[in-house]
Amino acid sequence: MEAIEKSANEQLLEVGPSELSVRAIARDLGMASSAIYRYVSSRDELLTLLIVSAFNDMGESVEQRVERIRDPRKRWRAIGLASREWALAQPQRYALIYGSPVPGYAAPTDTVAPATRIPALLVGILQEADVQADVAAYHPRVGRSLAPSLSTINQWAQMSTRRFNDAAFALGVMAWTHIIGAISFELFGHRHNVVGDSEADRRTYFEFELDVLAGLLGIR
Repeated sequence: MEAIEKSANEQLLEVGPSELSVRAIARDLGMASSAIYRYVSSRDELLTLLIVSAFNDMGESVEQRVERIRDPRKRWRAIGLASREWALAQPQRYALIYGSPVPGYAAPTDTVAPATRIPALLVGILQEADVQADVAAYHPRVGRSLAPSLSTINQWAQMSTRRFNDAAFALGVMAWTHIIGAISFELFGHRHNVVGDSEADRRTYFEFELDVLAGLLGIR
């Protein structure tokens, strides 16, 4: 399975996820197609394997960076910076999980838990900060629309002693959307001629975004 995943990730670099081929991986590994199908039954199963692996790898990288940081503001910034660094180091894997959808592929529930690892960290900080946002009063549909995913993230985050609340979750989703959008803008070239071309310039601007976002959300 490790060899299959390695070959598949190499194929992502060459052709992208929509052209991923189990048969091509079999050729790369010197196996018959019938043999490799004992390990992955289809292209969709292979994509799921790669997506879960990418989410977990990114999540683990971020978790390791922040596990000893106690200050909420510093932890918030570290989550964003670690996410950006992972994306810049592995752009093809980042594009697989946060880029354009693969035509004909629908992600199964196997991807949910890995995908919630980093957002759960952000929501946890907002919960600790006791952020105030009357989601239901702002628009009743907001609270109702988020209820199923709030239940899911509580389940996967395994919050045994304290559950995430509506306000923390709603603002956490908003924050993660902004952070991913900022990373994607940079990674996919949309900040060219907008933010300075040096790594220092772009990192500084990204830090500025994280700090402004934290301030707006009341993270001290």
